[in-house]
Amino acid sequence: MSESIRKREHDPLIVGRIRFLAWFSLAVFVLLVGRVYWLQVAQYDKYQTLSENNRLRIRTIRAPRGLILDRKGRPIAETQASFDLICSPVDVNDLAGELRLLDEIVSFDPEELDVIAEKIRAAKKSSPFSSINVMRDLTYEQVSVVEYNREALPGFSILIEAKRSYPYGEAFAHVLGYVGEVSDTDLEKSADGSLELGDIIGKYGLEQLADNVLRGVNGGRRVEVDAAGRDRRLVDEVPPQTGGTLYTTLDIDIQKAAFEAIGDRAGAVIAMSPKTGDVYAFVSAPGFDPNVFSRGIRKAEWQALATDTRNPMQNKGLQGTYAPGSTVKPFIAMAALESGIQGPKESAVCNGSYRLGNRTFRCWKPKGHGSIDMYRAITQSCDVYFYQLGRKLGPGPVAKVERGAGLGTITGIDLPREKKGLVPDEEWKMTARKEKWFDYESVLLGIGQGLIHVTPLEMLEGYATLGSGGRVMRPRVVTKTVRMDGGVSEHRPEKLRDLGWKAENAEFIRHALWGVVNDFGTAGIAKMPDIAVGGKTGTAQVVQMKGERVKTDDLPYNLRDHAWFVAIAPVDDPQIAVVAMLEHGGHGGSAAAPIVKAVLQEFFRQSPPGAPDNAAAAGKTAPSGKPPVKR
Repeated sequence: MSESIRKREHDPLIVGRIRFLAWFSLAVFVLLVGRVYWLQVAQYDKYQTLSENNRLRIRTIRAPRGLILDRKGRPIAETQASFDLICSPVDVNDLAGELRLLDEIVSFDPEELDVIAEKIRAAKKSSPFSSINVMRDLTYEQVSVVEYNREALPGFSILIEAKRSYPYGEAFAHVLGYVGEVSDTDLEKSADGSLELGDIIGKYGLEQLADNVLRGVNGGRRVEVDAAGRDRRLVDEVPPQTGGTLYTTLDIDIQKAAFEAIGDRAGAVIAMSPKTGDVYAFVSAPGFDPNVFSRGIRKAEWQALATDTRNPMQNKGLQGTYAPGSTVKPFIAMAALESGIQGPKESAVCNGSYRLGNRTFRCWKPKGHGSIDMYRAITQSCDVYFYQLGRKLGPGPVAKVERGAGLGTITGIDLPREKKGLVPDEEWKMTARKEKWFDYESVLLGIGQGLIHVTPLEMLEGYATLGSGGRVMRPRVVTKTVRMDGGVSEHRPEKLRDLGWKAENAEFIRHALWGVVNDFGTAGIAKMPDIAVGGKTGTAQVVQMKGERVKTDDLPYNLRDHAWFVAIAPVDDPQIAVVAMLEHGGHGGSAAAPIVKAVLQEFFRQSPPGAPDNAAAAGKTAPSGKPPVKR
């Protein structure tokens, strides 16, 4: 080796460069090993999930809701299969283009299309592998066209889902309620985190009240997809669990009779057992078709409901409050009898009007009823008699009887959103309005006008109490719930209180109610062969009319009187109480009484006189056509 070469081998500059390259290579190698460790070991779960998600999709299987049954075990809310259009956000390549194509197939509402697009964009950021329900209940034709265009719709597919179905539509709308997709607010309120995007929950009525019983547990299906996001192979599946079952006191036939009888008029019809509080029928009209909520109500449909001046989304049976009119007269009479202020034989003279100071209060009969006792005052619905009796009693005794019977109180029925009416007295007025009570207000209380207002359910509760002689039962709709795990909860009849009325007073009032229907009273139209029907009409003024008497049919619709009729039957041992209230319906005897009669006819068709009562565990005494004994 030459001298020059040996010098180069020991050149410090060359040696330094070689050492730098060696250390640099070692450092790069360590970094690569570390990165491999980070990806393969430390981040194993994360990247395995991403890898799996790229290959697999989780398809949620919505749990079918449980059945709601009537008292004979017949379904009034059930589940059907629905072809739903769903979206997997991660697979959407061209959202605007795919939605345009879908719009040609299923015809979205313009506003609805914007909402869907925004929903998918948000889900793509927050939960890209979720399933978004875009449209429910597609027709077979729409399904076939979507499937034919699958190549152009990589983010969308058809899934068979469980859909809530109401076979009797509008007839049961306000008592069963409806279901809908969870909102952001619902998700935030879900304390146990059991709700997820796209779930269906109860929004109203029994569906809402018993949602925790009826809602099942979702299942899931893991499927392998191709590069276009199309399902290719089922990997595994967890089946959903169907929700529990709700047993109710409702009767399909009686409910249909009530629904058909009220027709297209606005109001409420409710029937219940005075003995148990079991509600056989509960109709609020106009209603709505709960099936449109199951498939997703469209904006135009919702606007039509929201702008209807007859307010179809209000349950008039337990949320509407109205002046009761003459239906309160039996309670005024009971207050007089129980307090001993006036007996049934004491009479008054009706000349067609009653004067107090400078005010004149008219009887519905211009020529007057002449000398009239309590029995005839009730059967003929004499206003002057009850003007005088209301003033004589004052608000205290009246309020005691009416509130005790259930008027102006929350009945506690097992339906949501019940509102309370008002039975005023001196203390209430001073507390609420800082005003003293005037005599004319007692006069108006005698005929159910003035400050008093009640719900139809409260009035029905009151008449059930009159029929039972002072025993107040809590109205109930649900008798039993069977949960998913098989657990059973029985809901037994509940007595709220016993008013301790004297038997002879209760018997007299029942006899007078019988006279209203059967003894030339104001509700002869409700008379039935072999059934002793008792009841009371009511025609409640909406506005005070001055000057000449005007026939209600000649007034604008919203100024016409409300029509009431409340009945019990048979009066000697009531097994059913029925109320019909028609908003601006006119006269109670001609408008409301035929509706109540239709309900009674259906009830007694099922439980004819002399036959064992199969209408409920309402009592063992057969219906009777005999009137109670008159005092």
